[in-house]
Amino acid sequence: MRDTDQCSPKMTFANGTTQPAERIGPKGLINRVEYVRILEQALHRLGYSNVAELLQQESGIQMQPQHASDFQRCVLSGDWDGALAVLPRLTSNEEIIKHSRFLILQQKYLEALEAQDCAAALAVLRTEMAPMRINEHQLHHLAGLLLCPAGGDATSRSSWLGGGAGCRGELLVALQAQLPPALLTPDGRLEQLVEQALLAQVSRSQYHNSLDAHLSLFTDYQAGVDSLPSQCVAVLEQHSNEVWHIAFSHDGEQLASASKDRTVLLWRVCPSTGRATIRHRLSGHNGPVLYVAWSPRDDLLLSCCDDGRIRLWDTATGTLKHTYSHHRDTVTSAAWLPDGQRFLSAGPDKLLVMSDINGREISRWKRQLAVQDMALSGDGSLLVLGCSSDRLLQIIRMSDQAEGVLQEMSPLTSVVLSADGRYLLTNLQCHTVHLWDLGSNLASSPGGLAAALDSGEPDPLTSLPPAPAMEYTANGGRQGRFVLRSGFGGSDGRSAN
Repeated sequence: MRDTDQCSPKMTFANGTTQPAERIGPKGLINRVEYVRILEQALHRLGYSNVAELLQQESGIQMQPQHASDFQRCVLSGDWDGALAVLPRLTSNEEIIKHSRFLILQQKYLEALEAQDCAAALAVLRTEMAPMRINEHQLHHLAGLLLCPAGGDATSRSSWLGGGAGCRGELLVALQAQLPPALLTPDGRLEQLVEQALLAQVSRSQYHNSLDAHLSLFTDYQAGVDSLPSQCVAVLEQHSNEVWHIAFSHDGEQLASASKDRTVLLWRVCPSTGRATIRHRLSGHNGPVLYVAWSPRDDLLLSCCDDGRIRLWDTATGTLKHTYSHHRDTVTSAAWLPDGQRFLSAGPDKLLVMSDINGREISRWKRQLAVQDMALSGDGSLLVLGCSSDRLLQIIRMSDQAEGVLQEMSPLTSVVLSADGRYLLTNLQCHTVHLWDLGSNLASSPGGLAAALDSGEPDPLTSLPPAPAMEYTANGGRQGRFVLRSGFGGSDGRSAN
């Protein structure tokens, strides 16, 4: 929903006059008045306020009305009463005012929750939001943040819904999406447009594969096939038996390898050459090591062992911090929650366990099926359990524990999610890899999901894809001796490898 009543091809100047918008640029696509307005804003952001004011005087074009600036200031400073008072001056559309008011009050509620002022949060919910009688699904999720102790601390619960004082800029963006586009100049709009142009050049480059690509405003970006890894730069042979799992740290500068020889090796990897040297040898496992998982900050590492135990290691020193014995059988996989303080583990004992880095078990869930592997989206909103013998993928939305199921054609060996939670790679015993497109709504935040449900959209868990989007085979699709694992790579973490 957006208010377009105040949008017009005629633009108002600082002296009060109007005239049809002039178009500039090689193809005549750029509105001159809008162009000057975002230039003025960019100059202010760069610290050249005197130059911006001079441009306004020379052009006669005002960046935005004063009441629009007052509204932005109130939102970004957390002056909710002031923002609600100015809101009717921005639009006469009652529906827009109602939905914008809801967004502002939601932020007020979430910040009270973040400050652990539950009484104030409850007052906002009961006396200000509930009487509006809109967005019932959203209200349900908001109330759940107060009433569900299993959700973690108040700050974590607030951040799940996209709230907290650090998210006021995001609130302003959401409000701008509803209000007249010519009234409020989006913050950093010139930078956004320039970055969009650069990203468009990158997206058209078939071989782009670098996080630090040298993008220039003077030339268009190009990347050749030589930017893709195509040569073996090292063979690591320090294990005395088969290597069953490897995992790079998030910064790509460390590698952990788990082996049947009952050890985990931590390697330092040179980013420029790919050469690896051993940092630590993690010993003390009573059986083969099946799985390793780096914490979000790469300061901790989990090792899952055939002896039914999980071990937590300090990656800087190589010392053992805790040993967990919550499972009754082999532990086949683990996944860190985004806070880096908790993690999930699972295996053939049909238990899904949440533990913390202090050695405590937080929760456990009895599952119906044995788990071969698991994957958690980057924001912690979506969990995938790969149940090998049953050839099932269980998709769990963490905010409400709702589940969906995907059926595979063969027993699974491993699963992995893209960073944004949209794409899922499944590896099968028949040496086949499937790429599933789960859609953009499945991994959305609880707030985004509630908004979608309030608008009448179906729950994405009820409309999962019936078949994978792509299929890749190795060894002619025949089962071999070794387990096939794949992963996402590339600069955006969405290229299948």
